[in-house]
Amino acid sequence: MSENSITRRSARRSAAALGLAVATIAAAAASASATASAAAGTATAPAGPARSAVHVSTLPNGDRVTVRGSGAHASTTVTTPDGRSAPAVQMAVGGHAYVIPASVIGSGQAYDPAAYDTAAPAAARPAAVTPHYPLSILEIDGIGLDGGASAQATTFLFNTDDLKRYAAPIPLKAGVARVAVPSGNYCAVTVFATPGPANGIATEHVVTRTDLAVTAPGTTTLTADERTATALVGAVTPRPATADGDLETIDRTDAAGASGQVMTGGSGATWMTPQPAARVGALAFRVLDFGAAGPAGPDPYRYDLSFPPSDHIDANQTYRPDLSRIQTSHNVFATDAANPAHQAGWVIGASGPDGGGGMIYIVPTPGRLTDYIGVSTDDVFWAADYVPVENAPNQDSELDFEDLGIYRGPGQTWRTWGHGPLTPQVGQYTNGMACNACVDPVTDLMDFGVTEFTDSDPNSAAHDNGPGYTATFSVYRDGVQVASQSGWPHTELPGTTAQPGTYRMVYDADTTGSGLPMSQSTKTHTDITFRYTPGSAQQPTLPADDFCYASNFVNMQCEILPALSLNYQLSTDGSNTSHLPVQLLDLGVGHQSYQGQGSHAAITGATVSVSYDAGKTWVPATVAPTGGGHYLAAWPNSAPKGSTPWLKVTATDAIGGSISQTVANAYSIG
Repeated sequence: MSENSITRRSARRSAAALGLAVATIAAAAASASATASAAAGTATAPAGPARSAVHVSTLPNGDRVTVRGSGAHASTTVTTPDGRSAPAVQMAVGGHAYVIPASVIGSGQAYDPAAYDTAAPAAARPAAVTPHYPLSILEIDGIGLDGGASAQATTFLFNTDDLKRYAAPIPLKAGVARVAVPSGNYCAVTVFATPGPANGIATEHVVTRTDLAVTAPGTTTLTADERTATALVGAVTPRPATADGDLETIDRTDAAGASGQVMTGGSGATWMTPQPAARVGALAFRVLDFGAAGPAGPDPYRYDLSFPPSDHIDANQTYRPDLSRIQTSHNVFATDAANPAHQAGWVIGASGPDGGGGMIYIVPTPGRLTDYIGVSTDDVFWAADYVPVENAPNQDSELDFEDLGIYRGPGQTWRTWGHGPLTPQVGQYTNGMACNACVDPVTDLMDFGVTEFTDSDPNSAAHDNGPGYTATFSVYRDGVQVASQSGWPHTELPGTTAQPGTYRMVYDADTTGSGLPMSQSTKTHTDITFRYTPGSAQQPTLPADDFCYASNFVNMQCEILPALSLNYQLSTDGSNTSHLPVQLLDLGVGHQSYQGQGSHAAITGATVSVSYDAGKTWVPATVAPTGGGHYLAAWPNSAPKGSTPWLKVTATDAIGGSISQTVANAYSIG
């Protein structure tokens, strides 16, 4: 097998946006309020579980920051208002999360770094700093590649005696900055960013000074020379590939053990200045995510690789992956027939113990991609997202399917993304997830909810964060409504309300006002009924890798409620379009489950009906059980080309549970 030593060339169009993330950035959580009503009167139920949503905000320069997830697995992408790439540098320290686009760093214009702190609202930022330590003057002189002293850059400065004394970005204006800082030891990371003419590609030269003593009296001068960044970040891959994205983390730990981080990289070349290990505190440098795309052709592939940390920055930044730890991930991408650009977003990113980040790549859809995902250490967590309709510039509305923990070890995996119909389900998950419907038997708190969108993969989960997306979620106990709310389909009942009985969840969703170019799965009605019996064998304990809102994320005691879930394997192509005279559906019926844990009560029956006139009349399909909770349904595609039939499915189990689901415009006839 030949090897291809990757050097940085012009990045491909596929690199769409730079993703950055650290543990200090959390997705904005929207707490859903619920109104509880019972025969005796009306009461207010507690707020539902926090939504792990996609949050979009705007930076002062107009670029947009999109945060997916939360905590160490948060992922932040930065794009221009028209959806193009906006490479950025991030500094995370002491509860601050600065996200500064490369275009701002390289513009030569003055800017206020505090305005780019995405972790706190502007009103919460202090107006001035009160000194508590003897101050010294630090002058930073930036030298450009041409040897001139007017280079545009930003220095990310850490006090390594105690990060609480000083840690902040310092913009250089005309190549110079002067700042009063507490006397002591520092680490300085100066980033020179040169934005490209198109597609947001930027070249970065990262000049690090591991240790710097700033003393009084007089002025301490730090010379940051762009020409010293001579180590080009690259990798050697088994198959030919061209680098198209990288993320590097520079973690700096102070003498007391507190850490801050600078994350650099993007879709253009990244050059590093070699540096020794730290004398004060510790340095950890890591190429957390290195991406490279194979040549265009019938077998599209790419590499996404992570490499171990080092206590210094080596002069050789060309890496070789551990081939024994590469996972071959086969991905098939489906999309809506109305997708105007036939493009989608593929998000792949890595997180380490201190957070991480990812990159977004534009992929053709329908299509497929083999992604070779590699790790060198066990402390890296890989996640992937698929956005079936690349919706720039209307990024406020976006479907985002996620796979948390896509790296499962050496070997091969297969997955289809976005294959419809796209429906709400409680789900059958083999990866770590939050339980949709669980009960804490100690407090009697009960969670009720569904995943807003799933596709044909049982592990799928997606959300629409568009303002025009409308939904209503209600919960009933023994025929009496005990909670109802709009939007987020998750709520929680307190112990006084959560009692043994027959529960029913009803969820109605409508995407027609979301702004998404969707012609399929535009409206759904989902009605799920099940019995809650304390101590029932049909309510096993949630596995340790999952978590439960009801027990405040302590999952060891939560029981999984026996709610039914559907899985649609519809015989359609990559645009969810059928060309068959007789339509076939492999319908899977089972219970909500997590890593195999959930009710295993027998499925007693299922029906499928189709409507060719938008739900006015329904025609029963032929349905035959095929074993293991699966049913084969067939019906004629007796409607004109371009039609979008509706589907209605019902199913029951042996313990009194049922599900009924209607999907408007479930697929297209081609």
